[in-house]
Amino acid sequence: MKFEEMFGPAEWVSPGEECLTPLFRRVFPAEQVEKATLTICGLGFFEAYLNEKRIGKDLFVPLDTNYHERPMTVDGRPFLEKMGTRILCPRYDVTGLLKTGRNVLGVRVGPGYYHYNHTPAYGPARLCFRLEMETGSGGKEIVSDRSVRWHESEVVVSEFTRGEEHDYSRLPGDWLKEDCDGAGWKEVVESPVPPTEYDLQRSPADRVIRTVRPRMIARKGSAKVYDIGENISGRPLVRSSAPKGETVSLRFAEERTPEGFLDESSVKALQGMYLVLKTDGKPRTMTSRFTWFASRYIEVTGDAELTGFEEIHADVRASSAFRCADATLNWLYEAYLRTQLSNMHGGIPSDCPHIERRGYTGDGELVGETAMLLLDAESFYRKWIGDISDCQDRVSGHVQYTAPYVPSGGGPGGWGCAIVEVPYAFYRVYGDDSLLRGMYPQMLRYFDYMEAHSRDGLVVSDEPGCWCLGDWCTPEPVEIPEPYVNTYFYIKSMRRVLPFCRAEDRALLEKRIASCGRAITEHYWDAATGSFCGGVQGADAFAVDLGLGDGRAFDNLVERYTASGAYDTGIFGTDILTRVLFERGCGELAFRLLTGKGPYSYANWMRQGATTLWEYWTGKRSHSHPMFGAVTRYLFQYILGIRQTPESAGFRSILVAPAHIRQLPSAEGSLATKSGRVGVSWRHDGRAFSICVTLEKSCKAVLRWNGAEYRLAQGENSFTLPF
Repeated sequence: MKFEEMFGPAEWVSPGEECLTPLFRRVFPAEQVEKATLTICGLGFFEAYLNEKRIGKDLFVPLDTNYHERPMTVDGRPFLEKMGTRILCPRYDVTGLLKTGRNVLGVRVGPGYYHYNHTPAYGPARLCFRLEMETGSGGKEIVSDRSVRWHESEVVVSEFTRGEEHDYSRLPGDWLKEDCDGAGWKEVVESPVPPTEYDLQRSPADRVIRTVRPRMIARKGSAKVYDIGENISGRPLVRSSAPKGETVSLRFAEERTPEGFLDESSVKALQGMYLVLKTDGKPRTMTSRFTWFASRYIEVTGDAELTGFEEIHADVRASSAFRCADATLNWLYEAYLRTQLSNMHGGIPSDCPHIERRGYTGDGELVGETAMLLLDAESFYRKWIGDISDCQDRVSGHVQYTAPYVPSGGGPGGWGCAIVEVPYAFYRVYGDDSLLRGMYPQMLRYFDYMEAHSRDGLVVSDEPGCWCLGDWCTPEPVEIPEPYVNTYFYIKSMRRVLPFCRAEDRALLEKRIASCGRAITEHYWDAATGSFCGGVQGADAFAVDLGLGDGRAFDNLVERYTASGAYDTGIFGTDILTRVLFERGCGELAFRLLTGKGPYSYANWMRQGATTLWEYWTGKRSHSHPMFGAVTRYLFQYILGIRQTPESAGFRSILVAPAHIRQLPSAEGSLATKSGRVGVSWRHDGRAFSICVTLEKSCKAVLRWNGAEYRLAQGENSFTLPF
């Protein structure tokens, strides 16, 4: 909708001078109200209060988007791509917070993604609101205009991905009170209306999920190190009664030394995240305002103690359960959930919750289906699919590496294909094809872009000056060719669209699919050995998944990984390899890779005490990256066996078909689907296989085991079958 539809006669207002973290205040009269609704947006993040009470529980709102156009350069070059833009505006029922007489609306605003320190800022901090009241004498509204006043806050430095500095002596202690001393409060200026689309915020915002009590594990002088117990995202609660002017500083790390102090290499990996608090002499609990932190260990230096750590992420919860007889798979499930949730902030699934905090399309499409299956994330991903749509260049069809857009690295296949893969996963999991069909013209435009960046049937380039990655984060240097991987994703995405495409488009897509398949075979197939790219880093799995080559490609794949028993693959290859093995009846080999004990394994991360998934198999850089967790869905689809028939969406037709894994004696778990919760519990002793399938609702469902099928009904379905 347009600005006037959202905010009526309101104005965007800003400080008349540079201030990234202003306080805004508006005093207004009110009669006894029957209903009152506040539509409000502060850019970048805001917190709103009415008569000293916090409005809602949302944190870090509004959600991150391509807010509006801005002049910018990338690596010294003008950025000329034209993308969609929008601002999401929260709306709250504030009826119970108003009083008859004078009322005070107070708003904090901070930088957030609007002044993201890795990219040019959109503009000054700004605020707009519209308070609509229904009273006995009619309707009345209060809007942001020149009557709003502003003041500097206690937040003197706010660098979104690095940290904050607070000086509490600067905070007007009575700023939310009716009788606030007006000294130091200044007039706002009218800010231009951002030319963009406006919509109500419907996706879940960040909330405090729980408060963890940390444990002090080391001390040296005034420096104390605390262990939160797990690697999570959120903000610290620091209690101090220090005299005025004392400084308390905090540093954050994912790892510690054997003596209990921060591992400095881990601190460096987080780019020196910090929180500095200058006290005002009043006993108080202090925390960050406009940023979150992600760590397990926190060092507090100064006259203060860490009393708690608030875990914060989007108000999304697990809708699944899993447990089996293997400790590594149990750890993988828990670690994936913790990592994924730590990366759900501001309405985007980020790559990591500390260093970059970007909605990488590659990372996001890779784990999208897994997150949708295991979490109650429907509205969250509906919003992010809108971001992906916005981030396609309207002229060339190029899809950015991040959504919302931040200059970043990636590739045209594994990253750009998110414009197809994420809406497709959404359709399969939730049964809603509206996004898939609505974005169909954009998908065709993306295919045209890929074709324009192909040579001899292979995708070989991206935008000038941009990255052109294929796979990423292999344990050894990347050897699998980039054009091979990018062309794989081009074919895969076109095949996703075929069942939905218009008749007049089908012939062209089928022609392109065939041409790309021939090119992969011509350039990368060795007819003498039957392998693609020498089988390096899962290359044969990519080809087998596309149906290329002959039966030897799969045989070579099985032989290679039976011999090694370990992954040598990157973020995409790990997922594709694992799925291809499960799909083609090699569940025991897939299980062996998932539970392998080598240096490049999930078990190695678990052995080192990790509670989250790492960015690299080797452990460098971030220790909270969900991308290698894409395989977690196979715990449900193949270990438990809960999946859909090929033609199904929204779990309208359920197939329960556990893999035969002799090494795993038992497993149990459940998924909440659009057709109700599906639970599976099985065990075997090598001779007999006992399984119980529980369906919450009546739906089309069968159990498949050893080539036979058994119909399933609502309620419990128990079977004892030969193993």
